[in-house]
Amino acid sequence: MTFLDLTPTWTDHPLTDPADAANVVDLMLTLGDRHRGTFTVLLCDPDNHYRATISIDLPPNHPWPPHDDPPRHPSRGDLLERSSRVEPKDERPGAAPDPDSLCANALAPLVPAIQTAPGTGVILALGRPGPARSPALDHQWAQAATAICQAADLRLLGFYIATSEGVYQPLDDSPLTNRPPDDQPPTATPPADYPLAGESAADRPRVGQSSAA
Repeated sequence: MTFLDLTPTWTDHPLTDPADAANVVDLMLTLGDRHRGTFTVLLCDPDNHYRATISIDLPPNHPWPPHDDPPRHPSRGDLLERSSRVEPKDERPGAAPDPDSLCANALAPLVPAIQTAPGTGVILALGRPGPARSPALDHQWAQAATAICQAADLRLLGFYIATSEGVYQPLDDSPLTNRPPDDQPPTATPPADYPLAGESAADRPRVGQSSAA
């Protein structure tokens, strides 16, 4: 499954199914986000319906795992723009920040705002370069995110890793999903009701917006 399996009314349904949540993560994180290193927060209402996405660029000096293979397909997420983007905090030149610190710094400015809306659920996703699975790194990120959400009393609906190879949940050791089949052409055309890259939020009446008035 990929984000193309999402229906035009996907925002009407709760993101409690990990497969649906993985498809939304696949939708929101562009291939550029994954190559660059991005921490993404998907906000959901108390009924677990999608509301908004916030993307945070991570410092370029993070020691990502190596990956020599070029991407096999264009980004599915390139079809959408993020709702908003937060610039990363300054890091000491040459420093290699650890996942715990990066995760804490990324969430620090967002936690107080999220806490003002009781019942808000969050789906967290790390877009990173490298292989589909990097167990030690991925688990460290997932454990850090889980601990921060528990300490802040935030409702964490799931933590996902997104690479050019697919999406998975490291703490559940779930199978890799959202990987296109080998026979899928790289120029596959999305459904007509999905926006093209470059369209503004005003041009996207159905995708990436809550159905609530």
